[in-house]
Amino acid sequence: MGRINELVCDCLGRPEYYADFWNGTQFRGVPKLQSKYLKRYDCEYHKSQHKPISVAGIQRDVLMQYQETNAFILGVEVMENPDYTMPVRIMDYDAQEFQRQIKDIRVQHEMAVNEKQETWNSGGEYLYGVKREDEFQPVHTVALYCGTEEYDGADSVLGMTGYDKLEPDLQALFTDYPIQVYQLKDLQEENYQTGLREIIAIFKRSRDRDAIKKYYLEHKERFQRMDELSIDTLGALIGKSKLKEFKQEKGGVDMCKAFEDEREEGREEGREEGLRVGREESLRQSICNLMENLKLTSRQAMEALGIPRSEWNKYEQV
Repeated sequence: MGRINELVCDCLGRPEYYADFWNGTQFRGVPKLQSKYLKRYDCEYHKSQHKPISVAGIQRDVLMQYQETNAFILGVEVMENPDYTMPVRIMDYDAQEFQRQIKDIRVQHEMAVNEKQETWNSGGEYLYGVKREDEFQPVHTVALYCGTEEYDGADSVLGMTGYDKLEPDLQALFTDYPIQVYQLKDLQEENYQTGLREIIAIFKRSRDRDAIKKYYLEHKERFQRMDELSIDTLGALIGKSKLKEFKQEKGGVDMCKAFEDEREEGREEGREEGLRVGREESLRQSICNLMENLKLTSRQAMEALGIPRSEWNKYEQV
């Protein structure tokens, strides 16, 4: 997992941010989900129940259970780069979660039957270890793409195939598995209440310093409340790993100062580059003068000027 994926997952791994993400993407900011009903749902899926414990299974990016009255499970898979297998990945992850629930229920029934607390009502229940009245928690997984370019992957399993080239009668044979892919750059920051709002807003404007400054000055009080993880995540997303160096004494981060400092660094780099080019041009002229006036070779001229041998290649064509 890359640094961006790790930080974004850490951010979303906090219940208040996770609830905010789902409320913002699914319900346009209406707080239908509350963080107090969310809990981390860390688990690994093993496709074979006979695998030894030491063998690592499938690890999800962020998975949480929501339980207010009835329980359900929500997952997010984070992409820094397009994953063109994502529809199949999500379908597999959701299926693995249902398989895990089935295994748990089978174990519960087996224990209850052995202790004479339950009996099997049919041959099917006995064979498969699941009863007709058993209910499973629904699972929904979405993908979050954090790249700056447009996501160009498929948004369904059949979208990965040549399904659309089949005749209509043949297309009717296949059932699709659609997924939702959210692009960080397309999210509407006003739909979010946590630090996700500032992360989204600045990420969308990361190529326009003036737009960043304008947004920052209009929402300065919110930036003063940003925590360190949110600042680190934003810094990684916009390619400013030193963003946290611009934290303010009262908290948060000064975006104006951060980008003004970057601009000053650019000016300084430009000045240094100009000086370097000027020095090299002056040396070239001196080499030419020695070659013309004293009839020296280029190497003799460079030696006379004290130019290190490691740099001779730069001036060989004089």
